[in-house]
Amino acid sequence: MRETDRFPRLAGTALLVALGALVPYLAPGMERLRLVSPADLARVTGSFRGAPRAPLVKRNETAIVVTGPAPGQRPQEVAAPPLPYSQRRRVHAAAPPLVPIEDPSNELGRFFARLEPVEERRTGALVRITHLGDSPLTGDLISGEARQILQAELGDGGPGFVLVAKPWGWYGHQGISIHAKGWVARSPLLSPGNGGHHGLGLVSFTSASGSARSEIRREAGTFARADVTFTAAPGGGTLLVSLDGGPEEEVSTSASRRGTGHFAAAAPGGAGRIVLRPKGDGEVTLHGVVLETGGPGVVYDAIGANGASIHALNLLDEEGWVEALALRGSDLVILNYGTNESSMEGIGGPRYEREYARTIGRVRRALPGASVLVMAPMDRGVRLADGSVGTMPSIRRLVAVQRRIARENACAFFDTFTAMGGEGTMGRWYESAPRLVTGDFTHTTKAGSDRVARLLVGALRAARAVSPSRAAGPPPS
Repeated sequence: MRETDRFPRLAGTALLVALGALVPYLAPGMERLRLVSPADLARVTGSFRGAPRAPLVKRNETAIVVTGPAPGQRPQEVAAPPLPYSQRRRVHAAAPPLVPIEDPSNELGRFFARLEPVEERRTGALVRITHLGDSPLTGDLISGEARQILQAELGDGGPGFVLVAKPWGWYGHQGISIHAKGWVARSPLLSPGNGGHHGLGLVSFTSASGSARSEIRREAGTFARADVTFTAAPGGGTLLVSLDGGPEEEVSTSASRRGTGHFAAAAPGGAGRIVLRPKGDGEVTLHGVVLETGGPGVVYDAIGANGASIHALNLLDEEGWVEALALRGSDLVILNYGTNESSMEGIGGPRYEREYARTIGRVRRALPGASVLVMAPMDRGVRLADGSVGTMPSIRRLVAVQRRIARENACAFFDTFTAMGGEGTMGRWYESAPRLVTGDFTHTTKAGSDRVARLLVGALRAARAVSPSRAAGPPPS
C-alpha cells in the first residue's frame, strides 16, 4: 500500500476517536466518563493567566517581588531576574513599619545617659545589656545579632555572660567555644537541687571531682576581665582558675551561709581562654563567667533557658538571684518571655501578673539605677481549619497583659508581635525566602531571629533619638 493511501484511513480513525471522546460531554448522565472536568480546565487556564487559587496575603498585607536587597538580605541572596509569578509565594513580605518602644515614664533615659560615655569613646567606658529570655536566646539567637550590630557601632565590650557548660546540646554563644566535662547540671527547668541557687542564668553546674573541667574560649579577640560566679556555701570546695594556660589560682567557695560568690580574674594584656576545675577537696557549684574587654563598648548578655518563663524565674532563690544580678551591674535589663506561657491554660491571669511584677521588683532591688524593658513575645502560629496559619489566640492576650504590666510598673515596652508583622506573621515567614521560621511556626530561623534583632535595635535607636536622657531620674520606688 502506498503512503498516500494510508493517510485518509488514519485521519478517519482519529476523527472517530475524537467524536467518541466528546460523547460524555454531550450526553446527560455520562459526566463520570469525562476525561477533563470544567473545574480542571479552569485551574489550568487560571494558571496561565497568573491568577492565584487563594489570596497570598491577608489583612491588607502586601506581597512584593524582591528585585533588590530586602531588609536583612545580603546582595548575593537576591534572585535576579525577578521570580516567575508561580514562584512569588516564597518571597519576602513587605517589611513592617518601625514600631516604637512605649516609654511614657522615660524609663530608658537612665540607660541612654549611661550610654553617652561609650558614644563619646571615653577610655574604659562600658554599658551592659542583660537580655533574659527563652529558647531563642539559648542559642544566642536575636541576642547575637543585636550584640554584633551594637558592638560594630559602639565598640566591643566583650561577649558578656556565658554558662560554664552546655545544659542543652544547642546551647551556644556567638564567638565562644565551650568544652566541659564532669559537671551535673541543675535548674528548675531540668531537675531540682541546690536550694534554688542557680545564679543569673537559671542553671548551675556541680562537681566534687578533680577531673571535672570547663574551658571557655573566645574565638576572635580577647577579654581583659573574667568574672566567675558560683554558689558560696558551708563546706564548699576549692575552685582552680587559669587564663591562657597560666598558673592556677585557688578560689574558696566555702562560706558561713549560702549565697552567690564571685571571683574576678584580671588579664590587663588580654586573654583568650579561661579554664575552671574543682581541686577535688569538696563540692564546687558554678554558675557562669562574664567576659569583658577594657572598653569602650557594649556588653550584651544572652541569658536564655530552654522552656523558660516568668514562673521559672520565680522558682529561683530570690536572694541568690538578686545577688547575682547585682554583681552583674547591668544598665539595661530586657525581660523577654511569653512563648512558653502561650501554651499554658489560663495564662495572663492575676497569678501571672503578680509573678511578672515580682520579677520586675527583684530587678529594681538588685539594680536600682538600671532601666527595664519588657519585650513582648513573638508571634506563634497555629494551623487553622482552612489550612492557613494564624496566630495562637493566647499571644494577643499575653501582649496586652505585658503592656499593662509594663505601664503599671513604669517599665518600657516593646511590642515584638506587632513589630514583626502582627496577625499571621509566622505563616508568612514560613513561606518567605529565605524561610524565617521553622515548621513549628514558633522558633525562628537564624534569618528570622536576625530580623527580630534588627527590629529591636532599630526601636532602641529611635527611642534614643527622642529621649531626654540627661533629665532621667531614678525609677519609682
